Amino acid sequence: MKKLVRRIRKHSDGFLTWVQIRQSNVFIEAVNGLFQATKRKARGYQRLTTIHTALFLLASKLDRRKRDPHATKLRPT
Repeated sequence: MKKLVRRIRKHSDGFLTWVQIRQSNVFIEAVNGLFQATKRKARGYQRLTTIHTALFLLASKLDRRKRDPHATKLRPT
């Protein structure tokens, strides 16, 4: 019981926040997953602004086929 009370006291701010807003950290974990995927795709980029741009492009889920004529071409069968 003492361990449980210590744990509740240690994380009381997190419990109170959850009671007030009723949200978990799922959104933050999703954004973190996007960021990690972008970091893997953007290896070798030197500037942080380039990585930010890649992150925004990945997170926006834009349909780039409308702008890139090469993306709409089908492979010959």
